[in-house]
Amino acid sequence: MPRHGISPGEGHPRSSWETESDRSRGSPRLRLLWIGLAVALALPDSLVLWAPTGAHPLPAQSHPARFGRLVPQLRNAFGWWNLTCPVCKGLFTAIDLGLKKEPGVAWVGSMATKLCKLLKIAPPTVCQSTVQLFEDDMVEVWTRSVLSPSEACGLLLGSTCGHWDIFSSWNVSLPAVPKPSPQPPKPPAPGAPVSRILFLTDLHWDHGYLEGTDPDCENPLCCRQDSGLPPASRPGAGYWGEYSKCDLPLRTLESLLSGLGPAGPFDMVYWTGDIPAHNVWHQSRQDQLRALTTITALVKKFLGPVPVYPAVGNHESTPVNGFPPPFIEGNYSSSWLYEAMAKAWESWLPAEALHTLRIGGFYALSPHPGLRLISLNMNFCSRENFWLLINSTDPAGQLQWLVGELQAAEDRGDKVHIIGHIPPGHCLKSWSWNYYRIVARYENTLAGQFFGHTHVDEFEVFYDEETLSRPLSVAFLAPSATTYIGLNPVSPPSLQVTGSTK
Repeated sequence: MPRHGISPGEGHPRSSWETESDRSRGSPRLRLLWIGLAVALALPDSLVLWAPTGAHPLPAQSHPARFGRLVPQLRNAFGWWNLTCPVCKGLFTAIDLGLKKEPGVAWVGSMATKLCKLLKIAPPTVCQSTVQLFEDDMVEVWTRSVLSPSEACGLLLGSTCGHWDIFSSWNVSLPAVPKPSPQPPKPPAPGAPVSRILFLTDLHWDHGYLEGTDPDCENPLCCRQDSGLPPASRPGAGYWGEYSKCDLPLRTLESLLSGLGPAGPFDMVYWTGDIPAHNVWHQSRQDQLRALTTITALVKKFLGPVPVYPAVGNHESTPVNGFPPPFIEGNYSSSWLYEAMAKAWESWLPAEALHTLRIGGFYALSPHPGLRLISLNMNFCSRENFWLLINSTDPAGQLQWLVGELQAAEDRGDKVHIIGHIPPGHCLKSWSWNYYRIVARYENTLAGQFFGHTHVDEFEVFYDEETLSRPLSVAFLAPSATTYIGLNPVSPPSLQVTGSTK
């Protein structure tokens, strides 16, 4: 979405209650408005934006009704029925400038920490660490989206003063090439060649796992030194792992991968992300890169020359779920992560795949003639990716790129596998709606979809748009290796692809 900042000629008339000190820090009323808008995004009826899609697609909503109900309340509460557009933009420019200064960020962090503790969202130390980790990124996002002069004043005063389009609906373009008649899958001929694919997902290595510690602590992740010891009536964390809110020690992942030999041989591996642990309140970029390089080396050690095709999980970054689109540059960008992935995975991926991986964390390649593999960065559809508040319209142009890849595969007569981390049914409405349209259009070409993220063994069924009764595709969701939360550590499933890919 375009940014519409104040033009030099608009000026900043000051209202009777706005002082110079208000401009530098934001008055109590401005702070209350900031909190009011923040709460608005968290209201219960906002769940319509965040709920997973059902068995068939539903059009995304363009202007959420909750904001329509909220605006009169805000304007009445703050006595702004006579608020003019220039004053509104001046106020939100002051808010943005004040929040981005160190005292502003510190104030936001302090208030968020107090709120977290007051509502008992997490233990106090977790509240404080989480806020410290997230505050800079969140202030940057909010001042570039919900609190930008155009977005906020467009919401409060209407389209004549700005343009509010947070999570508005959008569509990708499909080619004018007519859709071929649906071709039901045919059983392979007797003796047809078989390809075996290993499916890895959600390993979640915990570098801090400690045997004997409390597996049922108050923190979001346990079985660690900061979990403390369990009461005498309960056993501590086991040597290999624990059926609780714990991730896995390295020795368990080594055992899992070393035991794959008898299940092979495998022609290739689909690895759909989430390498680090769930201690999301206390992770640095160095921690995430250590997890990436350590587990990548482990996979290479035990799987040898078998080609591995990874996808980016939501836990790979820090703060967790924070994946800015490529137009975000500098220290806030994800280049630190994508560059490290390209270096770690360069022996598995060709140059063309590494190029788009470095740009947006997605790629396409041909494992063998007749099959195209597409790895999507599903963080660009994620309801938890706060960077999408700035612009959620086809981030990185990934879906439009996907259309091009599928059309080219259809033209060649190839089949396509799609891998990713977050399943499409767990995405933002507009993204999921458009993905559904794409799957429906290319049902003859798309031979398989493979995702992780939920930690359990599931599948999602896609139906035709005309009758919503004819199944046209299935997405397979593999269970996790990690035990988080209270799960069996699952041996990775293997896929059998039988018959010609043509």
